[in-house]
Amino acid sequence: MNEKHKRKLRRFAAVCAVTAFTVLALFSALYFARVKDYRCASRYSYELSFEETAAAVGALSDTLEKSRYATGELCHALASEAFAEACAAKAALATLPFSTVEMEQTKGFLGTVGDFTHTLCNRGGEYTDDERADVLALSDAASAYSALLLDLKDALSCGELTMDSREKQLVNILPDPDERHLSDGFADAEANFPTLRELKSVSGEAAAAQPQYLDPARARAAAAAFLNVSEDLLREEYSYADGTIAFSRGTVTLRADEEHVLTLSDSRLVDTVNASDKRASDKARELLRSAGYENMTESGRRKSGNVLYVTFVAKEGDALCLDCSAEVGIALDNCALYFFRAPEGQPEGELSWPLSAEDAKAALPDSLETLGVKKVISGGEPCYRFRCRDGERSVTVLVDA
Repeated sequence: MNEKHKRKLRRFAAVCAVTAFTVLALFSALYFARVKDYRCASRYSYELSFEETAAAVGALSDTLEKSRYATGELCHALASEAFAEACAAKAALATLPFSTVEMEQTKGFLGTVGDFTHTLCNRGGEYTDDERADVLALSDAASAYSALLLDLKDALSCGELTMDSREKQLVNILPDPDERHLSDGFADAEANFPTLRELKSVSGEAAAAQPQYLDPARARAAAAAFLNVSEDLLREEYSYADGTIAFSRGTVTLRADEEHVLTLSDSRLVDTVNASDKRASDKARELLRSAGYENMTESGRRKSGNVLYVTFVAKEGDALCLDCSAEVGIALDNCALYFFRAPEGQPEGELSWPLSAEDAKAALPDSLETLGVKKVISGGEPCYRFRCRDGERSVTVLVDA
């Protein structure tokens, strides 16, 4: 190859390199601009959610203030309005980029108001003396908390606080220690949350459900035994209104009482599949058995992403108790526990099936082709569960026995 050809090749390579660099630079600029737009839209969306939360709590405070002096049919109307505003505040609160740690008391308060006002809506009529006293207490607490939220709104508007970034949380970027975020303001508001006295009325679910208190040491021991780790490795996060306590270890969060773990969830990314569904199902059954739940059988499974969720139900003799179920999620990358929900409900004990399966089958429409039948307990009642085919569809039918 002579010198002339070499110069042409060098010139061609340089042109290709410059072209490739220019194209990549243009794509990078466009991508950066798009990401910047997304970040801006996300920030404004979070700010709007916070403004809606503050507005809903303010409206709730005003409605409860009016309810203090309501009579006749106005009581029912204002209770309905307060219930709607409490639901709106909870919905807006759920879209903020915080964990529940910064908003535990806020959500609990809104839930209390929602339960209480929902009970008043269903009953209707005038408030009793105790209910009116409870409305007064809730109104005072809502007014004080509304003032705290307005202070946070002013601090966010003037730049004293900045909106949290869900993007940074997802990639585990630590926040700037010199920068105060809205979640910090919410944490301060939680610390100064208005004291709400015990409700006097016993008509509402929120008033009837008073907080229970467990021994944190026993709950920690139950959680550590479930994970098979030292108690010192668990971090206590917060307590629930029912007295149960949430602990965490790494990406795992679990809730326990003094004897059992009730729920567990893992937030890590499962991006590969190295285990079969059968192996994962066997692992779920083994974990459930090791947790002390022996007399349970698999009733179904579903897959979400790279996690297999297996549902188990209790057995009562030769019948399946659908009211007592548990769910176990297994990550398919390393076959480790990813999700757990302890059994809910209790087996009903011995029940009789006065109707035979053949007699129960007679109640099915003629268009259904029966594929299988099982004895089950649903809603405390003995039933037969028929697995059928209706043309191309698979259907399940319960027949009362």
